[in-house]
Amino acid sequence: MNKKTSGLLKSGDIIKDTYTIECLIGVGAFGEVYRVKHKFLGRQALKIIKIDNFDNLNINELANEAVILSRLLHPNIIRIFEANTFRHGGKDYFYIVMELVPGETLLKLIKRKIRLAPDLALSIQRDICAALSVVHNQSPPIVHGDVKPSNVIISYEKTMPVAKLSDFGVARTLNPVTQRTQAGGTIYYLPSEAFWGFNSPAGDVFSAGIILYQMLTGMFPWVINSAEEEDIEEIKNAILKARKNQPVKPSYLNEDIDKQLDEIILRAISNDPDKRYKNGSEFLNALIEYENRLNKPKSEKIDFSKSFEAKSLIDKKGFPGVAGMEELKEVLYSEIILPLQQKELYEKYKIQLPNGILLYGPPGCGKTFIAKKLSEEINYTFVEVKPSDLASIYVHGTQQKIAELFKKAKEQAPSILFFDEIDAMIPSRQNDLSHHYSSEVNEFLTQLNESGKNNIVVIATTNRPDRIDPAALRTGRFDKLIYVPPPDFQARMALFNLFLSERPISSEINIKELAKLTEGYASSDIEIIVNDAARMALKTNSEITQKILIESIKNRHSSIDKESLEFYENFKSRYKL
Repeated sequence: MNKKTSGLLKSGDIIKDTYTIECLIGVGAFGEVYRVKHKFLGRQALKIIKIDNFDNLNINELANEAVILSRLLHPNIIRIFEANTFRHGGKDYFYIVMELVPGETLLKLIKRKIRLAPDLALSIQRDICAALSVVHNQSPPIVHGDVKPSNVIISYEKTMPVAKLSDFGVARTLNPVTQRTQAGGTIYYLPSEAFWGFNSPAGDVFSAGIILYQMLTGMFPWVINSAEEEDIEEIKNAILKARKNQPVKPSYLNEDIDKQLDEIILRAISNDPDKRYKNGSEFLNALIEYENRLNKPKSEKIDFSKSFEAKSLIDKKGFPGVAGMEELKEVLYSEIILPLQQKELYEKYKIQLPNGILLYGPPGCGKTFIAKKLSEEINYTFVEVKPSDLASIYVHGTQQKIAELFKKAKEQAPSILFFDEIDAMIPSRQNDLSHHYSSEVNEFLTQLNESGKNNIVVIATTNRPDRIDPAALRTGRFDKLIYVPPPDFQARMALFNLFLSERPISSEINIKELAKLTEGYASSDIEIIVNDAARMALKTNSEITQKILIESIKNRHSSIDKESLEFYENFKSRYKL
């Protein structure tokens, strides 16, 4: 019988008069993670660091690292909001507050799938390396020190899964003299030099390389005979002994892997630090070059420094494929589609296309979906751009990529540039951004100024419009700021019909009742509700019934809380939209 996992805190406990504990998410070697509700900002994740597990832990140093990380706005890094201490049961504890991501850990995904398809594994690996490249390129560099599957969160909010690196609890800045940092982390993924107390960006590369090997083969690179060992030193010795041998080539275990990918992986997990990629940027570039050599698309991720690949969306459903959202569709139709279809008439009245359109609102409410459907409606060339597509290891490199992106879009006009998570690309310059970040924001705004005249429609989405540089929100840049609220009644009915299709369902299903019961829910919530109901029906090998669905709804609260909706309404009022 499994022992129920319990944590330090219980539901209802309040930390620092700000965070209310909702539930325990997980317990790891270095801490406990809870889902909490901030009294103003909604649900977040709170991790308590187990101080007793660290030798000579410097709380001030750990807090400083958290402060540095809180300034990193990158889609492949879990955002850190606060680091502090609190007192509980007569003892002091250190905690870190992070964004709460709907999804699962890479560890759980690997346990379910055993071995991942190469395209998915490479997509996840690129995200991990993109995150490492950001922290490794700080000055001085930050070493994560505990890169492993349980510290990689897979978010399913987008069409393609997005990997986010989390748990910087043992992260350290690199000593500028020794080019090393004190080591911590989980020993099976740590490089051998970490056993003697040292780590570096190349050590993070080693750990990431083991993850890629594991995703593609379902196995570790080395067979380590330490299952019965309890002494940590004995386990270390067993690992070091195993690593004296060359690992089996991944292609031997997976026929879909070629010699070139073998070489990339084996270099990353070399026992000699000098033979590895020096940092996350080098590892990421090797993967991008490998996929470019294969001459195949990289799971919808476009490398604009190498090529400009556009997707033509023709003969799709367009707006007829969007259930509900009638008010939003009407705005897009009148502001974009009509000016494009009746260009001469609008020119007569000297009405131009908006330079940019910003769609904002809670996660999981269809911002990305409606943007793609708009492109289908007008049959423009559609290019989706993520922050990682514009990332560069060079100072001003991102600035050059932005200029090249708009140049290519102009050459292939009429076109749509779709920027997902725009807040990570043009963060507010009021937040002590470094000079090169400010230059990137300036370049983006300059290009945006002329996009409408160049027959380029810029559409962007964000969950956090307050983090965008205020200069982008004035007229002449993003001329239209459109709030995308939770799905309305008609949309919720369509979502239930969609998610229940091709499943064994009872004839007495009442879609209207289900839609009424889920007012205020995100589309992603409704998908989870249907999936949970399907699992419940599977246990008894029966049809999915109305009763099961209603029970599933009762067990699943909306991911959009009242405070979040108030935040968006306040933002809407502030900009008089």
